[in-house]
This record gives sequence, C-alpha cells and structure tokens, in this order.
Amino acid sequence: MPPTFNLLVIAVLVAVAFVHGYRTLTALLVLRSLPSTDTDAPPPDADGEPVALTGELVVEEPVETAAAAVEETDRPVAAYLWRTRFPDTTKDDLTIEDRGWELHNWHTFASGIEWGRFGVAADGRTVSIDPAWLREATETKPLESLEIGGITSTDRFSVYLWDSWYTHLRNRTEHHPLRRFAGHVQRHNDGVDLDRYLLEARPLVEGTTVSVSGELDVEQGEPVLRGTDEVPLLLSDGGFDGHRRWLRQQALRKGTLVAGLLVVAVGLWFEFYVPLAVLLVSWLVWLGYHFVQDMNVLLKWVRN
Repeated sequence: MPPTFNLLVIAVLVAVAFVHGYRTLTALLVLRSLPSTDTDAPPPDADGEPVALTGELVVEEPVETAAAAVEETDRPVAAYLWRTRFPDTTKDDLTIEDRGWELHNWHTFASGIEWGRFGVAADGRTVSIDPAWLREATETKPLESLEIGGITSTDRFSVYLWDSWYTHLRNRTEHHPLRRFAGHVQRHNDGVDLDRYLLEARPLVEGTTVSVSGELDVEQGEPVLRGTDEVPLLLSDGGFDGHRRWLRQQALRKGTLVAGLLVVAVGLWFEFYVPLAVLLVSWLVWLGYHFVQDMNVLLKWVRN
C-alpha cells in the first residue's frame, strides 16, 4: 500500500481525469452526431427528421441587446453567445476601459445565448432556427436574469454554453464592460460597479454563412430547426468540417491529458515518481509561457 500522501494525490488525479474524461466522451458523441453532408433545402416530408443545412443567415427581428453587444456593424444581429467575467484583483479601482480587458486575469461566472427571429436561407427558402434547446441542454438563463455582484459562483466543474461542444463560433469576438448592458442585467446592490465586469460576445450577423443541424419541425407550414436530446442542435460559422476538426483537436487534447494523469496516478501507486516529475515540469513550463505572454501585454500597454 502506498503512503497516505500518495493516496491523496492519486484521488485528486483520478477525480480530475474523470471530469476531463467525461468531457472527452461528450466531445466524441457530438462529433459522431455531426452530419457528413448537408442539404440545400429540407425535403417536404422531413417533419420530425434530422436535417443539416449550410446557408446565409436571414434576420427577421434582431436580438434586443444587439447594440450593446456588437459594434461597427451595419447588419442586423441574429444571435450571440456571451459569457460574463470578473477580474482576479480587487486591489485597484482601474476599470476595463482604463487598462483594457487584456491586462486582467478573468474568471467566467455565467454564460448563455441571446437571439431574435432568424433563419438560414437554403435553396430560395428560409428555415427558421430556434436555439432554445441550447439553453435547456446547458441549464443557462437569459442575460436579463443575470445578477451582478454578491457571492459569485465559479464552479470549475460546470460547462458553460460558451465552452460547449454544440457551438463552434470563431469568426468574431467582442469584449465590452457590463456598463453597456446596465438596462439588461440586475445588480446585487447599488454599489456594484459594472465597469469592473466584462462581457464577451460571439455574434452572428445577417449574411454570415453558417452550418446548422438539428430536428426539423413544420409549424403552420413553416420549417423550424431545433434541438432535442436525440438530435442536438449544432451551430458553426466555420462549416461542419471546421466544427469536426475542432472537436477532434479538443478530444485528442483532453484524451492525452486524461491518459497522462492516469499514468501519473499509477506511477504513484507503485511509488514510481518520474511521471509526476514530468507532469510538474510541464505545468511549470505552461505557467512560465503564460507569464511571459501577460508581461508582453503589460509592457505593450505601458509603452502606449
């Protein structure tokens, strides 16, 4: 039997490996559900059937908070993914606009999706998209129900919609202080400074080419694409091939991490410490790399 310290470390390593292993498995399941081909338009008898489409977004009614989330666009905003974050420092009064969002280390505490009425044009016909299932699957809430301040949960085992495997939106990311959303979020108390919080958004604007798959429902003669537990809603602005490549990379990365953690755990069980040393050195190299990156950003800000 290994020493008690080894057993404690083994338990931690196995717990972390289990979490990342579960994420790897879900990535593979989503990868399996990605369509190999798409159609120009759904067939008339596709009600209740899986359908995959690639086409340009058509916006009938833009998302209500579009002006706050997206700058410098003359096209209506169909939807956007968002996440809200707070900095790890409370020692100064500098806001996002004072130093820029790059100079803080941020912690996500909420994520979600906002949308208007929109669809994808396919073969001269518009198929509506209903993203409501994405909220249900990730147990997220609308932005208007978000409370800022107070005790903020930072559960690292939770999977935010921003990081879910169902969406692959990478063409554009906006960074704004939550002051811009003052009329759309709730404050815990009057002393909460919204300029200390960050909202990041990945928008989809009219005319963007997207690939989307899900279950097709025909409602009053109009086709609507949505997600179900059996047929998840998958949305990408990089095509199905881009979504597939990204999922493979993530599954490989997390799978490698899981394998490495288990190797270290087995080594500790037999009191063989070389794998643990390799893990610690890799971790220190990772910390050093990010420290250098942060210092470069800070020096750039000081020089400007």
